[in-house]
Amino acid sequence: MIYRKKSYKINPDKLKQFNDFFHLYLYPNQIKHGAILIGRWVNESNDKIEAIWQYESLEQYEQIEIMIRESELHLKAKENREQLGELFVESHQEFLTSTSPIGTYENPKHIVLSE
Repeated sequence: MIYRKKSYKINPDKLKQFNDFFHLYLYPNQIKHGAILIGRWVNESNDKIEAIWQYESLEQYEQIEIMIRESELHLKAKENREQLGELFVESHQEFLTSTSPIGTYENPKHIVLSE
């Protein structure tokens, strides 16, 4: 598994528009083609959004991106985005791998003291 962390720096006044755009275009197109959204968060000042996506491999991510760019929904998203103006100031992504095999982390064991 690999994980893609996508970060957006946004204008706080555009948070609702950005979220609406994400839920209408980006999220459905990603999951339709096989990406899995682990989570999506905004910071307290509403000027940064982070999303973590899961893929089987970098090759799967690249295949999904090709299918997305060729999709009708992607074309609609591009048209809509031109009408909305600038939704984010900048974006950055990085790929992450687990530091431990999946499922190997366990809950801490508790020490029970007897009297």
